[in-house]
Amino acid sequence: MHVEVVVLLRFRVANHASLRDEQELSLIAADRHPERAERGVEGAGGFRVVPVAAIYGTNASGKSNVIDAIGWMRSAVLSSFRSWDPEGGVPRRPFALRPDTASWPSTFSVDFVVHGVRHEFGFSVDDEKILEEWLYYYPERKANRLYERKADGTVVFGRSLTGRKKIISELLRPNSLYLSVAAAQNHSQLGEIFRWFRSGLQLATDGNYRARMDSTVRLLLDDEAGGGTSSPVMQLLKYADLGVSGLAVEEPDESVMDEYRRLRQVMRDVLGDRVRVESPGLHTVRVEHRTDGGVFPLDLNEESSGTKTWIGLIGPILGVLSAGSVLCVDELDARLHPYLVDALVGMFQSPEVNRTGAQLIFSTHEAALLGKNVRTELYRDQVWFTEKSHETLSTRIFPLTEFHVRDSIENLEKRYLSGRYGAVPSLDDELLGKIGRSIVVGGNA
Repeated sequence: MHVEVVVLLRFRVANHASLRDEQELSLIAADRHPERAERGVEGAGGFRVVPVAAIYGTNASGKSNVIDAIGWMRSAVLSSFRSWDPEGGVPRRPFALRPDTASWPSTFSVDFVVHGVRHEFGFSVDDEKILEEWLYYYPERKANRLYERKADGTVVFGRSLTGRKKIISELLRPNSLYLSVAAAQNHSQLGEIFRWFRSGLQLATDGNYRARMDSTVRLLLDDEAGGGTSSPVMQLLKYADLGVSGLAVEEPDESVMDEYRRLRQVMRDVLGDRVRVESPGLHTVRVEHRTDGGVFPLDLNEESSGTKTWIGLIGPILGVLSAGSVLCVDELDARLHPYLVDALVGMFQSPEVNRTGAQLIFSTHEAALLGKNVRTELYRDQVWFTEKSHETLSTRIFPLTEFHVRDSIENLEKRYLSGRYGAVPSLDDELLGKIGRSIVVGGNA
């Protein structure tokens, strides 16, 4: 089923990793900028949403945990009924730096738009079970309940929810989401919400590299099968100026895949359904390089980390731009030249390229994106910062809109690096001097 409108408005989380207190990431535009691919969402409160949101912060400030929290929520929706151990509780990651960690619930909620209608879905969990779960929609700017799961396990339904509600309730486990069970039972109405999480919300992290690589390969093979002479995959490969002339793809080795499936089952039998064994990939990929002496293929593991990173991002990027969905990338600048990062962000920011209103959320250290020497300009409502409290070591996320900023006039890069907005490391130069004096030189004290 094609999703006509897929929009992320807000994401909220509390008690996940370093995100101790409730934090919110919003993609609702604060200003109008026709030169970027912002989208107006009729029937969802008149909101306009930004196409790109960048999260900045120091090392260990928690910016990656924001992306991880989005991914964990998505995983819970997709996997809690099918994959979580029925007796294994909830595999959450609560904030660990306080007493009695287990007594604090973790909460996740998201505002999003499907078919032009705003929805709000969320849930609260502890180590053992789902404490609460709710799904509302706003057909006329007023909240209407689809269902609400109470702390005692009962589920209350709104008049608008149809289908086999009671049968789904009978299959519900303490550690499975109602939405997950409903999708497994092919509930058509709730299935649309489930598909938003499965198809409308994508992640690119180190942990899913092989799956991302396979998506790039599938797009390339589909283009070749369709007789396309100008594959977008190949265009992006050549655009990056990596010296790559093509990809040589071999069909999957069934013996390797059989061994992988056997290993995965053995691991699950011993350790339970929480274990994850990364797939070896559906295809074998060799990267072709053309020289005056001919075309020479190299194994993927012989390529630079930057080349592998770019190839693994092409599939998700093109898929999201085609479908108009959401892509979350952790450390977008890792292993990529700043020019490539600038170009990638620019694809989402550009109304000419991003014609579907796709959205990109990414964490980064690349301050140059805030400066004047880039082609892609990020505005104040697209920049977020993470900072850790010195007292609690918990993360706070806050937007650049908290500061007085004049878009297109002020040099955001210079102000950020000078510490004007916080979210930069506080380095003690005196300690460097002490380190220098304490180092043993030539084996003599």
